[in-house]
Amino acid sequence: MDIQLGYSKRLKYLPFRFSIILRQLQRWNIRYDDPEKEQSQSLFGEQEEESGLQKETDNLFRHFSFNGEFLLGKNQNFRIRGGYNHIQRKELSVESLRSLAGFSMGIGFKISYFKLDYAATFHHVAGATNHVTISTNLQKI
Repeated sequence: MDIQLGYSKRLKYLPFRFSIILRQLQRWNIRYDDPEKEQSQSLFGEQEEESGLQKETDNLFRHFSFNGEFLLGKNQNFRIRGGYNHIQRKELSVESLRSLAGFSMGIGFKISYFKLDYAATFHHVAGATNHVTISTNLQKI
């Protein structure tokens, strides 16, 4: 079971909508502490461990996803979207490589009665998922 809570708000004087989604609310600690993970070292070669505050802050943000959408054009026919998922970033990124794991982006157009949307979600350095959607309201045709 996954208890979730979401909030979305379109700003009054700016063509922007943001959303915050909280996940796994039924369980506080959702960190995965990998026993095989190499400890980071300080400049002098000493092992550095995360402080309690760092662990709690990381655990808190693993419950959140942040999204934003710009609504552009006269009738908001063009949209640009972006998002960030912290748990995906922490659990699917490779520490020795830079990647976009946890980030997503998209674009959308409204042409006549049809909406065309594209989105890409980056899960891992191995690849991303791509989604294309064509939609319409059949009652308006």
